[in-house]
Formats: sequence, C-alpha cells, structure tokens
Amino acid sequence: MTKAEKLYDAAMRLPIVALDLFFLGREVSGIRGIVATHPYFGGDWPFLMTLAARASLVIFLAVAVVLHLSRYRPISKYAALEPKITALLGTLFPYLLLLMPRAPSDVLWDSLSTLLILFGGLLCILAVMDLGRSLSVMPEARKLVVHGLYQRIRHPLYLASEIATVGFYLQFRSWQTAPILVVHFYFQIRRMGWEEGILSKAFPEYAEYKRRTWRLLPGLY
Repeated sequence: MTKAEKLYDAAMRLPIVALDLFFLGREVSGIRGIVATHPYFGGDWPFLMTLAARASLVIFLAVAVVLHLSRYRPISKYAALEPKITALLGTLFPYLLLLMPRAPSDVLWDSLSTLLILFGGLLCILAVMDLGRSLSVMPEARKLVVHGLYQRIRHPLYLASEIATVGFYLQFRSWQTAPILVVHFYFQIRRMGWEEGILSKAFPEYAEYKRRTWRLLPGLY
C-alpha cells in the first residue's frame, strides 16, 4: 500500500469515528440527565431497562470507535463511487432518527423499544467481537470472517443493527421518521450486495461460504 493509500484509509476512518464520538458524548450526557431527574430507581424496572438500553448503546459506540481506529487496512475495495455512497447513506440514516423529537411516552412501545435495543445492541457487540479489526463501513475486503455468528449468516452485524434501529424508531414512531427507516433498509440491502461482491473478488473461498450460509435470516433470506 502506497503512502497516499495509507493516508486515504486513515482519513476515511475519521468521519465515522467523529460521528460515533459525538453520539457517544450525547448519550452519556443524556444518561446523566435522566439519572439526575430520577436519582432513586430501586425496583423501577421500566426505568432500569431504559437506562440499560442507553448504556448498551454507549458501550457499542465506544467499542466501534476503538475498532475503527485499529482495523486492518483493506486488501481490496471498489474504485467506483456508488458502493461507497450506498454504504455511507446506509450508515448515516439511523443517526437521523436520534436527532428527531421523541414520541410521547407509552409503556408498551417504550418497553418493546428497550427490549429490541438491548437485544440488537448485544448482537452488535458479539458480531463486532467476531469481526475484530476486520470491521468496515465501506464495502472493503480486509479478512474473511466465518466463525462465531458468521458461521450461519453472512451479515449478522447488519441483522443486529436493524433490530436496534427498529427499537430506536419505536421511540419516535412518526410519519416524519418512517421514511428514514424505509430508506435506511433499502440502502442496507444494497450495501450487503456490494460487500458480497468485493469479498467474492478478494477471497476465492467466499463462493463456498456463500453457498452454505444465509444472508440474514436462516431458512428465510
């Protein structure tokens, strides 16, 4: 890899790291705020679940920052802009949800949101642990990971993030935020296709791996 390529790869890490750090600080500040207004919450399980969901997002963002800074350099990537733009838009759209005003509190929707965020956040962390330094935002080939959650499905991190994203949406659930969710899903499906294409090109064994695995849901898709 040339010096220019190394500088380009380093520069590509900075925007997503900065974005993660911004929302990390925002979530930490939010947690401090809700704890300050609710200093005693012993036995208040709905509040504890909400707090745990917010904390899991903080942990995931912190892990993402570390892994994006230490990830392997790519051994293969697309020269065209379309795969990169698709990946960027698929990554950014969930953050738009976090900037929208929340819907009025509702015990049912808030509880379901908390459970989905906790479950999706846990799966995200497990998938990221499997990926390690192979984590990437753009469709790039760093190292073929076929163990852990990747043994049966090719994109467990996407599955996990979509579960969490649906959980985020339930806290907002408005006609303004619904299109954000739909467009995000569209770009994520396109993004998976681009990733599979570059991995097939970089790793001959990917064809066999693809044949024996499912894209997202075993037995369905």
